[in-house]
Amino acid sequence: MKKNINSYITSLALFTALFAVCINGYGQDNKQEFSISLGGPFSYVDSNSAGKTTPGNGVSAGLRYSYYLNDNLSLGVGVEYQTYNSDLSFNYLYGAYAATDAENENFQFRYRATNPREEQKLAYINVPINIQFETPGTSKLYVAAGAKIGFASSGSYQTTFQNLTTSGYYPQYNVELFSPAFAGFASTNNLVTGKQDLNTEVSYSATFETGLKQELGNRNSIYIGVYFDYGLNNIYDKSGDNAHLVQYNPEQPVQLGYNTIFDTPLSSNVRLVSYGLKLRFAIR
Repeated sequence: MKKNINSYITSLALFTALFAVCINGYGQDNKQEFSISLGGPFSYVDSNSAGKTTPGNGVSAGLRYSYYLNDNLSLGVGVEYQTYNSDLSFNYLYGAYAATDAENENFQFRYRATNPREEQKLAYINVPINIQFETPGTSKLYVAAGAKIGFASSGSYQTTFQNLTTSGYYPQYNVELFSPAFAGFASTNNLVTGKQDLNTEVSYSATFETGLKQELGNRNSIYIGVYFDYGLNNIYDKSGDNAHLVQYNPEQPVQLGYNTIFDTPLSSNVRLVSYGLKLRFAIR
């Protein structure tokens, strides 16, 4: 995620410079419109998974500059801050893989998870570019469509288990150990892991918005509409081999690791989705 910081800071700087230039010429050109927007509430992280994705609430806030080619058609560019929240849950998960314990004994680490649920939280800086058509009059219908590029600014995930049972099967002794806990083998109810960073990539999305534009006097307008943004690319790179949801730690077996579901074979093609209502106040 850190490699995206410079990218979105550069984008913000470019947009700020553009905004300043436009403000300078605002008094001489009534073809320009500036607006501030607030949108939500549905905004989440979607993926191809056998689990159940529960969309969470998110919010967007942004600025937009539009230039009118004629009375009905305009081109717009903006910057917005958008949050995404979602839960990805399963009824039951089982895993087993080869490991080596602290005493250098080879064994098969096994885990059984009941009702695992991962909560994901992301925040993005988005730069939308769109074209808008609106009907004549003081009460106008408008339609806007375009694309946006998004740069991750923060991300985290946290996993909960109704029950997590870990064990070690030693084939050389034909025995499966369910204890001791200090060896990493135990049964735990209502387990809540700590929050961990969720690093995602640049997002490219298609965006659509439509609704009513009401003029308020000669220069001010208010937009009331609905919008839908859909991610076009996978924003999560597994960075090599698939990981395990529960990770055995031979150095400190009592402290197991918990990887995001996005790192496992249980999920793929992670993308951002957002839709809901959008309000905009504009000055022209």
